[in-house]
Amino acid sequence: MVTRASALGEYLRARRAMTPPESLGIVRASTRKVSGLRRSEVAAAAGVSENYYLRLEQGRDQRPSEQVLSALGRALRLDHFAMDYLFRIAYAENSPANPVTGPDESLLALLDHWKHTAAYITDGNHDIVASNVLARRIGRGLLDVGQNNVVSFFLDRSRAGAEDDEESAIHLAAALRFHSHPLDPRLHQVVDELSALSPVFARVWPRHDAWPLADGVTQVSFDGFGVVDLTFQNLEIPGRPGYVLTTTFAPPNTPGAAVLAYLAAQPD
Repeated sequence: MVTRASALGEYLRARRAMTPPESLGIVRASTRKVSGLRRSEVAAAAGVSENYYLRLEQGRDQRPSEQVLSALGRALRLDHFAMDYLFRIAYAENSPANPVTGPDESLLALLDHWKHTAAYITDGNHDIVASNVLARRIGRGLLDVGQNNVVSFFLDRSRAGAEDDEESAIHLAAALRFHSHPLDPRLHQVVDELSALSPVFARVWPRHDAWPLADGVTQVSFDGFGVVDLTFQNLEIPGRPGYVLTTTFAPPNTPGAAVLAYLAAQPD
């Protein structure tokens, strides 16, 4: 069972391994065997004892202070997203609170109002909890309620033999970690499934990156149109931790806009 303390220790170990010694002004000797920082170097930079830091990595300290966490974040050169995630792990409840049941009626009405903009809502684990007609037409089953867009991304690309998009894989894995509750059983169900079925996910998840995915461009193939570019924008929903509204659109007079107009015009 994953606990708050063990999750914190795993995160610290992963980020320490990815932090180059040069970031702390340490000259890398030719005989150095580790690519990242040593425990002693992190402890010294954070102003804590090596033994105490070892207890943190081993999951034997239940509640480090905010001062210690801030010092560790600086030593590991965490950005503000990673620092936010560090604090959420350290102070997470071992039993996640009851999740929000889903979007309220006003959000559902908003999605249905957008006839020419594909839109859907995901929870912290990236399970799709609502989607409008145009999103479902674009997704062709992958954006229906109950699907998981991280699972769909990695497994669909695995089946298509297009697993070389490392940058997109890193960003999506980081967004899953950032938005989810670190102790949620559903998160670990998703992670276990993808770790077993997607070599790319199994490679990028242990990096422990954590940041939101704000926007970007996705390529989608449509019969009769070929591969087109669609732009997506993610917006966090106030008052619903982890919930994100995603809109998908295309600039005017582009092949992507033509696809969206064609799909929007189809009868229900």
